[in-house]
Amino acid sequence: MNRREELRPGLLGQLMGIDAEEAAVIIASLEETRALPGAVCEFGVAQGATTALIANEIRDEGTALHLFDSFEGLPAPGVHDVLLNDVLHLGGLEAYAGAMSCPENMVRERLRLVDFPECRTFIHVGYVDKTLGDVRALPALVRFAFVDLDFYQGTLEALSFLDGVAVPGAIVVVDDYGFFTTGARTAVEEWLRDAGRWQVREGDGWAVLRRGMASR
Repeated sequence: MNRREELRPGLLGQLMGIDAEEAAVIIASLEETRALPGAVCEFGVAQGATTALIANEIRDEGTALHLFDSFEGLPAPGVHDVLLNDVLHLGGLEAYAGAMSCPENMVRERLRLVDFPECRTFIHVGYVDKTLGDVRALPALVRFAFVDLDFYQGTLEALSFLDGVAVPGAIVVVDDYGFFTTGARTAVEEWLRDAGRWQVREGDGWAVLRRGMASR
């Protein structure tokens, strides 16, 4: 058993909001895209448990890991966001603004514990409408991305960015698809109408988007 396989069970046990099936999809997607060029991205890092799982899977490659999070919690919901499951029992969606905030150093510590190289870690601090505007700091090519931004606007902005940089065969896993709010699913459905050649497979609370081998 190699170190990646040795650490995996413990990392899977630390996941929050992601079931075993979705975790298996993430791991399989990373393996399927391993030979492709490009970075791995995570949009919506929170406490960094999924980050550590992803980092463990790509640690022994030369792949760069780009992480996007405000570290200030969720933004205010928009008109496309309707609460489906009150996961924190806050009584309404407006109460979630600022919720789920975790410090950046918690994420860095999780990466350190799986021995992921700091030189391959790029953390973009802020809401994605701001961080995606700094094109000099962004990856030019992406092979895999995990999008867990909960609400419509951030999800749509992340997908729009990925449509421009995802290589043929790239995979994007979208979390909270028709689960926490309507936002993520609405964003995916709207984006697919205008995006390049992508295939979608829906799961229970998640969706897998795969870039076709020929872009538009």
